[in-house]
Amino acid sequence: MEKSKTETNHFPGSLPPDIIQSTLPFLDREDIENLSLTNKYYHKLLNFNESQTLWHELFHKAYGTLYTNDEPFRTKNSEKFKTCSEAIMLNAFPNVSWNELFKLRSKDAKLYTWGCLKHARLGYTAVSNPAVTEDDLNGTSTRFKFGVNKPIEVPWFSNGENSELVTTTADDDSSDSIVQISGGGYSFQILTRSGKLYSTGPTYSGSHRGPGPENNEEDFNPFREAIQSVEHSWPRVNITRGPTTSINTTGTFHPPTPHHYGPTPTPTQQTNHSPIGRQDEVIETIGPHRNIYDELQTMENFATELVPGNKHIRRMFTRHSFPVYSNNPPSFKIDKEVLGSIKFIGITSGRSHFLALDTENELYSWDNPSTEHGVKVIFDGLPSKETNPILKIACGWDFNCVFIYDVGLVVWKSRKALKRGELYSKANYFIIPNTSSISGDDKVIDFTCTEDSHVFYIDYKGDTLYEYKKLGIVNKVTLPTDKVKGKLVKVISCLSKLVVFTDQNLCYSMHVQDGSCEMNSLTELALEDPEDRILSLSGGDYHILAVTEQGKLYVWGVESQYSGCLGLGRPQHIVNDLHIGTWNGERNVKVLKPTKIELEKDYICVGVAAGGWQSAALIIKRDS
Repeated sequence: MEKSKTETNHFPGSLPPDIIQSTLPFLDREDIENLSLTNKYYHKLLNFNESQTLWHELFHKAYGTLYTNDEPFRTKNSEKFKTCSEAIMLNAFPNVSWNELFKLRSKDAKLYTWGCLKHARLGYTAVSNPAVTEDDLNGTSTRFKFGVNKPIEVPWFSNGENSELVTTTADDDSSDSIVQISGGGYSFQILTRSGKLYSTGPTYSGSHRGPGPENNEEDFNPFREAIQSVEHSWPRVNITRGPTTSINTTGTFHPPTPHHYGPTPTPTQQTNHSPIGRQDEVIETIGPHRNIYDELQTMENFATELVPGNKHIRRMFTRHSFPVYSNNPPSFKIDKEVLGSIKFIGITSGRSHFLALDTENELYSWDNPSTEHGVKVIFDGLPSKETNPILKIACGWDFNCVFIYDVGLVVWKSRKALKRGELYSKANYFIIPNTSSISGDDKVIDFTCTEDSHVFYIDYKGDTLYEYKKLGIVNKVTLPTDKVKGKLVKVISCLSKLVVFTDQNLCYSMHVQDGSCEMNSLTELALEDPEDRILSLSGGDYHILAVTEQGKLYVWGVESQYSGCLGLGRPQHIVNDLHIGTWNGERNVKVLKPTKIELEKDYICVGVAAGGWQSAALIIKRDS
């Protein structure tokens, strides 16, 4: 921390500068601001205008993906990979202060997506986003369009009248600048600096079940019961004279008059015929009723929060935000403060589900086509979060895994179905053996998930890749030392690929089949620029998107069904003009080597996400 006159002559009872600096990682911005107002010493020490150490820590807190397995645990071996956003920004803007880097990252990093258009998973459609041109679309004809073939900026908090995007200030704690993106099979999840969670398109599951309620059960749905209860609460009236009719008084009633003769009844009266045909009995009828769904509609309106100017991105809430899940009888009333009270700090996505961790170290899961609001997940039998917090969260193709302090890696593929009044669900979990070390050579520093409860992880020694299979089996994967140079410091995977990083600035890719590595497929991932290296990557079903130290995007793999997920242009252009790909079936293109994605302007990428047949990146365009 910068030296100042007050640092050596601090107030009696005040902590020395080195102690203050060591506590910064455990304080949020509000805590730091309050501490700076305590006295002149702390105000000088924590000066938001001058302290670069302070601004570096704020950047690290806001834009380092600390709570997911996108980044390894911090060690001296993996320091250069931690965190990607910091490393890229420092490399791109070496002479810019941390204060300015924070503002630049907050203001200028925009979300770009490309790939399959189905279900508006890109956060827009071919029609809704004016930035999409005819040349940007893949299809079999002018009528049938399947995907976007290059990165396109997503409308984000527009003013609703034009496509200009609203700029938020870096100092605004309610800023909607994007911290993290995560890719599922049918959508993207987006986390903002204010702790709000958004999802693209109308479905994150694609109607597929994720690691949710066991045995194909369903969580208790209070909405269905509430609607039935309200409808059944209205009395039914039996008309016994003439043709027997049972009516529900939630609507208007017009009694049958099959043999009416004489003057036409007035609109305010309806004549009921007696058995002898007399017309002297009149039944007053009930007019149009109030809308019995008013409260439900009001609640739905509050709970449907779309990005201004973009109806294809919606905010996601949890069950804890709505009294209807816990009250009996159900209440549709909404407390606005409760609705927005949960702040998230980490997101991760699987094929048809995603997890989110909040500031209180509570874990929420969206894991079933019927799960619109996140379900709180607990691990019954494990120590409390106060002594053993969740440190990192991760999703596999069809399961979840978290790292809990002094417990280790915890895996689950299902949970208990919620009963009436319950707000949390117990996970059916397993603990991977010998992963609980918090120090020493056996400490787990990184892990990644494939499918069917398969987890790969590495420890501090960095000489072994461990593979966990279901039923508690752990295998050691021996990597050929003549091909893999250096200690393992980072590991990332997608459905069919596993990539390991070493402390020699090298990374290697292997094919994964049924959860196991195929050693004969081991390949070093080399870039066309020898001065650059891959820092992080994300995988979809069959393609991988990577970001480098210089902030460039590289992609390789298979682009399925004209989806455009590679972002390299139309398939014919990739194969016939660029000569970097080959046809892999009638509508699929395969690119074997990491290939740079070019944009119209020079750019810096600070984050990537891929899932299914789509890709996303956070991009800062440089001034030309």
